[in-house]
Order: sequence, then structure tokens, then C-alpha cells
Amino acid sequence: MNRTTRLNPRLTALTVAALAVPALASPAVAAPKPLVDLRGADVGTYSPDAAGTAHLAGSVTGDPFDGTYVATLAADDGSLPAPGTCEPATGTLDVTSPKRTLSLEAIGEVCGEFTDATYVVTHRFVGRYVVTDATSRRLRGTDGWISLVLATEGRATVEAFDS
Repeated sequence: MNRTTRLNPRLTALTVAALAVPALASPAVAAPKPLVDLRGADVGTYSPDAAGTAHLAGSVTGDPFDGTYVATLAADDGSLPAPGTCEPATGTLDVTSPKRTLSLEAIGEVCGEFTDATYVVTHRFVGRYVVTDATSRRLRGTDGWISLVLATEGRATVEAFDS
């Protein structure tokens, strides 16, 4: 058999692989846009009450709308944990704009953080939320991830994502 008519097994395998790659590759399918994707627009504030609940306030930006918020963070035992310890807690987040509202309730864990000259976070709550009320019915009952962060000098921020 003449060399030009005999197929090289390696060349054949490479050719088949090169032809298969475009067939296997398909255009990326974009994931649906999250219904809730909120982040603190600036540094908010917080203050504790006599019962040990932290009350947060500030503004958020993102989806489903930008607005102002009020939130609460309460450890199950009535006091925020010491640095290096964590405990069960609940949180709420209420966002409002001139024509829309959104209310979330969350359960999770709050952890006390060690602070120093450069790390100012004193407590971090991470949990799962459920939208309990919203101007838009399609948001009601959706769930996701939430974070409420307290820092030195009464500073705070929030974040919620439809995961």
C-alpha cells in the first residue's frame, strides 16, 4: 500500500477530535437574572436596643430596586456573641422605595469577630432568607442568601442574593 493512501492513526484521531469539538461546544446559556441581588449602597448604621437586637439602617442598590432599608439582627440568646464564637440568630430586612417594598425574614448564625486597627467587623450574620412580603407578587416566597454585618463605630451593611 502506498504511503499517501494509508491513514495515519494519530492524524485520524486528531482530525476526528478537532471536528468533534465544535459539535460538542454550544453557545453558553445565560442563567436567569436573580430576582433579588441587593448590596449596601454605602455604609449604613446600627444601634443595639435594650433587648440585645441590633437595628440597622442605610441604602441598598441592585435588584429588584434601589432603596432605603431597615434591618434587625437578634441572637437567639438575646446578646451578640463574643469574638470567636457563633450562635443561632434571626434577621429581617425591609427595603423601600417611593413605589415598592420588599420584606425578608432570615435564620442563620451570627459570629463575633476579632477586630484590630485594620479589620473593623465586629459581628457577621449569614443565613437563608424568605421573601415574606413584596409589592411584586413574583418575589413573594422566593429565598436566598443574606448577610448582615456590624462594624465598629456603629457602622453596618447588608447583602442579599437570590441563590
